[in-house]
Amino acid sequence: MAVRSVPREYGPKVGETIPSFSALNQFGRRQTLETIAGPAGAVIVFMRSADW
Repeated sequence: MAVRSVPREYGPKVGETIPSFSALNQFGRRQTLETIAGPAGAVIVFMRSADW
């Protein structure tokens, strides 16, 4: 059986603007892209944990 690699695209491309969003942080405070971005922007990482 041959294994075929299928390219997948997840999320925005590097440099692409993402839509505004809000989410609760680890302290239960609502954060938005605007509240966390600094003068140079922001790096957003979503990670799923086995503890969730």
